[in-house]
Amino acid sequence: MTERAQKTVSLVLGSGGARGAAHIGVIRWLQKNDYDIRSVSGCSIGALVGG
Repeated sequence: MTERAQKTVSLVLGSGGARGAAHIGVIRWLQKNDYDIRSVSGCSIGALVGG
């Protein structure tokens, strides 16, 4: 039996109003593809989306 490697990631989300929508899409994709989001940091809209 082979073990599947665990996929982990830490996110750093930046500022820029319209980028907030892109952040949401990236987070959804990571979750859908079984990534374990270990930590999130951000500024401006990135802090709101990451929080």
